[in-house]
Amino acid sequence: MYYAFETQVTALTNVRQRRMLPVPGEVLVNVGERVDPTQVVARADLIGDFRVLPVARLLGVPASQVKRHLRAHPGDEVKQGQIVARRRGLAARSVKSPIDGVVKASGGGRLLIEGRPNTLELRAHVYGTVSNILEDYGVIIETMGAVIQGAWGAGGESSGVLKCLVKSPDKLLVDKIIDPSCHGMILVGGAGLDEAALERAQDLQVRGIVVGGLAPELVPHAETLPFPIVVTEGIGTVSMSAPIFRLLTTNEGREASISGRMQTRWGVVRPEIVFPLPGETLPPTHTQPGTPLTVGVQVRVVRAPHMGVVGTVVALPAHPRRIETGAKARGAEIDVGQEAPIFVPLPNLEILR
Repeated sequence: MYYAFETQVTALTNVRQRRMLPVPGEVLVNVGERVDPTQVVARADLIGDFRVLPVARLLGVPASQVKRHLRAHPGDEVKQGQIVARRRGLAARSVKSPIDGVVKASGGGRLLIEGRPNTLELRAHVYGTVSNILEDYGVIIETMGAVIQGAWGAGGESSGVLKCLVKSPDKLLVDKIIDPSCHGMILVGGAGLDEAALERAQDLQVRGIVVGGLAPELVPHAETLPFPIVVTEGIGTVSMSAPIFRLLTTNEGREASISGRMQTRWGVVRPEIVFPLPGETLPPTHTQPGTPLTVGVQVRVVRAPHMGVVGTVVALPAHPRRIETGAKARGAEIDVGQEAPIFVPLPNLEILR
């Protein structure tokens, strides 16, 4: 048995979104309540920054003499730029607070200032119904809809109407086709995009971008964008998989939620796009998560020379075969619509479900 990595690309499934605060806080919704993507479902106060000011060094006085020069003491509120210590005379100097906050302590020639707490508001991110309350931490939201998981992503979370700008999955998303009608939209491209397209999208304040591939030199730029980007196939110029492109174009004009967040360890998080489909019913599931690779399963090739190609497993040879590199590897025969199946090593495959 071989258990391949799985990527969810499904037109209809039961979506369960776990929305969690990083620290204990207050949950603002109840079980059974309907929520929308921008609704705040929980909030928490995060401890502000701490700043230690070396007052003695900055004033040029011994630590034992700092107390007489202080203009703010423990318990006092201070504003950014406010003078908290001053030395008068010929060698006059002053020390200003770098932040808004409260003086928490002084001693050893130093002053400790705690910044004001920040309020973190956790939003629902998707349309759905609250199915469970995670006391003091968050909620679980359930909805019926389509889900597409990406291979790479950047940015946070957003929502908007899906807009496809290319006619086929091998076309590039270029700046000249990004017009003012794209404002506030989630844009869908094909095999990739260029830097000019990223800048144009940023100027028009789009809500997100979905493409098949991303050039390696654009990764640092993509990580600084104010909106999420989801790459479905991998780094490089790669045509978007046909099932993914078809699912995206089928849902064009629908409200979607997009997340570029990813985490590769200790609780894997994949970038994804979710399309809630209210009123739909769930069809029978043909491929359950965690099932072994078998004949008849739809798979995607994740490495060259067939990277991005999607097909169906037609055979699982019992013995290793020699591949282009000269090595022998266990693999599967994949029907990709050509005259004959192609042989792909097992580690180069993932299940699409």
